[in-house]
Amino acid sequence: MPTGALKPGADLATRVLSGPVRSGEPLTDARFLGPGLVPSGSVAYPFRIDDAAVSALLRVGDRIDLYAGTSTATATAGRVAHAVPVIALPASRSTGALIVVGVSPAVAGKLAQATTNSRISVALTPDTS
Repeated sequence: MPTGALKPGADLATRVLSGPVRSGEPLTDARFLGPGLVPSGSVAYPFRIDDAAVSALLRVGDRIDLYAGTSTATATAGRVAHAVPVIALPASRSTGALIVVGVSPAVAGKLAQATTNSRISVALTPDTS
């Protein structure tokens, strides 16, 4: 059994998975949202992207840049978040894909504004600075 594997009969009623699970896969403590997943001073911010296939490229723990683009052909998409950690990839139940990132409250405000007026795009980045 993997380290941290949950025992049969463990109470899961209040636990939230950080991403999809395959049938028969052992559940470990690392597969659930909980203390330590959201960096100190940050908030968990969920947002939806139109292209669900993009989220299939992501894993919890990846660092991503987020860009807000408009339908104006002459405007350039602006980066609204840099090297933010992906903290959950919940199963999508509607169009697009839901991604949860850990960001500062200020960046959460920028993302909230951007998601109402723009289309959010994701870029993987190895840069954590």
